[in-house]
Amino acid sequence: MANTINDNQKEAKQDWFDCPEPSKDFNQTVKETKVNPNSAVYTRQRPKDEEYFRCYDPSGVGDITKIKRYVIVNMIVKGKPTPFLCVGPEDFYEKVRNDFGKVTVIRPAMYETSNGRVDIWPVKEPKENQNGNVNAWNATANDILEKSLTQWVRSVSNQELGYYDGYLCNDEKAAALAEEGKPEFKEDYKNVLQKAYQGFILTPDNYDSDPHVQEFVGAKMNTVVKDEKGKKIN
Repeated sequence: MANTINDNQKEAKQDWFDCPEPSKDFNQTVKETKVNPNSAVYTRQRPKDEEYFRCYDPSGVGDITKIKRYVIVNMIVKGKPTPFLCVGPEDFYEKVRNDFGKVTVIRPAMYETSNGRVDIWPVKEPKENQNGNVNAWNATANDILEKSLTQWVRSVSNQELGYYDGYLCNDEKAAALAEEGKPEFKEDYKNVLQKAYQGFILTPDNYDSDPHVQEFVGAKMNTVVKDEKGKKIN
């Protein structure tokens, strides 16, 4: 006698190879997974090589100088080098530089990717070294940042040549993103910046009492540096 109960419970297994192929315009659309801004995790890193992004332009006219510069210092937190954002007046920055010996000047640019991910990109300020050369990574990062204020771009790390390659979004995709109202930049820049460095912001109010600073900063050694003629130069 046939077991009709079990037979009825059995269903034909789906053969996924029988599914229809992608439509012709499948790879031309910009429908991407949306990111929930309330669950954002800020990396404080450059956008990924494959991500198109726009940076927030406080000037509205593509003026990179309107993105305020800040100072960062690095300290070890739980075994990892961690950047601390320093916020304060000029004399505070001088104190930090004297205590740490080395600081980095950055423009923390807020960016939004084409799928809605928001983060902070700490772009180092390009400056000439003693030989008059500018670090190519920093120079090209600033070029790409400036372009991203008005256009969708990608930043790709060129490890072989030692700089970033920039790529512009094609007109079709740019138009589609504009039609969707992107970039949105829903959240205030200052709020995103504070969230990105939450717990790692140094100001004149907390600097002397910060446990990381207290542990890290020590007395500067008295060293003597002489030129080739033996004359003291420090």
